[in-house]
Amino acid sequence: MELMINRMIETYPTHKIFITTAQNQLFLTASITEHDADPSQSVEQIYDRIAQLLSVSSYQIVQERCFGDIEFQMQLTEIRARTFQKYAIETNTPITYIEGKSCSGAHFAGMQMRAIHSTPEIQIRTILDQGIPKGRAWNLNGATFFMLHSVNGGDTSNHASRTSQTETMFHQAENLLRTAGATYQDVVRTWIYLSDILDWYGEFNTVRNRCYVDYGFLGDSKVQAEQIYLPASTGIEGNNPSGRPATMDVFAIHRSDQSATIVRAISGTKQRSPFRYGSAFSRAMIVEDSSSKLILVSGTASIDEQGKSMHAGDSAAQIHQSLKVVAALAEGEGATLQDLCEVTVFIKRKEDFPVFQKVIEQVGIPNIPSVNVVADVCREELLFELDAVFIIAKK
Repeated sequence: MELMINRMIETYPTHKIFITTAQNQLFLTASITEHDADPSQSVEQIYDRIAQLLSVSSYQIVQERCFGDIEFQMQLTEIRARTFQKYAIETNTPITYIEGKSCSGAHFAGMQMRAIHSTPEIQIRTILDQGIPKGRAWNLNGATFFMLHSVNGGDTSNHASRTSQTETMFHQAENLLRTAGATYQDVVRTWIYLSDILDWYGEFNTVRNRCYVDYGFLGDSKVQAEQIYLPASTGIEGNNPSGRPATMDVFAIHRSDQSATIVRAISGTKQRSPFRYGSAFSRAMIVEDSSSKLILVSGTASIDEQGKSMHAGDSAAQIHQSLKVVAALAEGEGATLQDLCEVTVFIKRKEDFPVFQKVIEQVGIPNIPSVNVVADVCREELLFELDAVFIIAKK
C-alpha cells in the first residue's frame, strides 16, 4: 500500500501554517507574512493551532526551531508553555531559538516543527544534559533516531576563544550521543548557526574538519570528496540567546543490523562536494525505508562546480541558481520542488525579499513552506541561501 502524503496550507491575516503529514510523521512550518504583525498575538495563534493538532492525535514533538529577535525569546517561551499547558501537552521538551530577523520586518520570523506519531512500538523520550532537555529520541524500523537541540558547548567559559568553544560544541554533541547509545558517526544532518560568520567561517571549517578527523569521517586522502560519508549541514549566520559564537542542532540515526532504514549521502549534479573547498558536509542526505524517502538538503547558495560564487551582485540570478541546484538534487531522487515540506530561506539584504517572492512565482512554487530570515551567508558576495527537506512516497 502506497504511503499517503497530505499537504495543507492554512492562511491567517499575519501568517501561514504549512502542514505535511506522512504516515507517522508531521512537518509543520509557520511563517510570518505581514510586517506589522504583532509578534505575541501571532505566536499565540500559531501555538494554539499547533496545540490543537497535537491534542487530537498521538503526535509528539521531536524537533522545534524558532527564528526571531533575541529579545522576544522569553515571551515566546512563556506563550508556548501557557498554551501547551492549556491543552495538556508536555512543555519540558527542547526548543532551539535563533536570532532570525524577519524578511517581513516583524520581530518574529517563524518556526519549524517535526513530530512523530507515538505508538507502543515507537517510544519517544527526552534526552537530558544535567537536567536540561537537549534532545529527543525515538525507535522506528530497527533504528534509533536522535534530534539534539541548541548544542553550544555547555558551561564553557565565554572567555575561551570562539574556536575553542566550537570544538567543545562538537565534543558535547558526541558526548550526548554516546550517553544516549549512539556516536557522532551516526550523524545524518547538522544545522549550525554562527555569530559574525563572515569574520571566521574559515576558522570554523578548520575546527569542524579537525573534529571530523577525530570522529573517523576524514583521513584517507586517496578517496574522492564525493565518496566520503559526511553529514549534510547548514552553516549560516545566527546569534543565539546564550551568546555563544556557535550553536547547532543534530539529527542522528543509529541502525541495528536488522534495520530497514537506509541512510546515504548524495552529491547531485549542479555542484560538487563542498569538501573540495574546505567545508566538510555532503550536498544532501537520504533517509529511506520501505514506504518513504526523506531528502535532507544542505544549505545551498549560488556556487558552481568548482566552488566559485556565481552571479555576484545579482540576487535574482543567485536565487534562480540555488533553486536549480536543489531541484536537480531532488530530481535525481524522484522528487520535485512541489514535494518540499520544510525550507529555511536566508537573505542577506531584506530589500531582496520581494525578488525572492517573484522568483518562486516564476518557478511555480509560490507557496513554498519556508521561514524567511535576514542573515549573512558564508561569503560576502553571496546574497541568498536556502536549506530544505523533501518527503516523498517510494514507488
